[in-house]
Amino acid sequence: MGKLASSISAASIAVKGVQSVSINSGVQVYFDKSSITSMKTGEKVNNQLLSDLSQLIDCVKEQSQKFPKIAEIIAIEDSKFKF
Repeated sequence: MGKLASSISAASIAVKGVQSVSINSGVQVYFDKSSITSMKTGEKVNNQLLSDLSQLIDCVKEQSQKFPKIAEIIAIEDSKFKF
């Protein structure tokens, strides 16, 4: 069995990947000339989804900032054990 230990560099690389995710929440859909109910409902759902997705991405980015510090703490604990 191989050595299992926390990797601060792997956590930092993962966070950089998360930080690169973005969404253009300014792109909204408008069907001004449509009177079809399902089209108007789809417009509302799409525009709300964009806002919710943008908020989710911001939250994930904020939480991901904690992982390198957690990895550092675990690495300290890992160093107390001889593999």
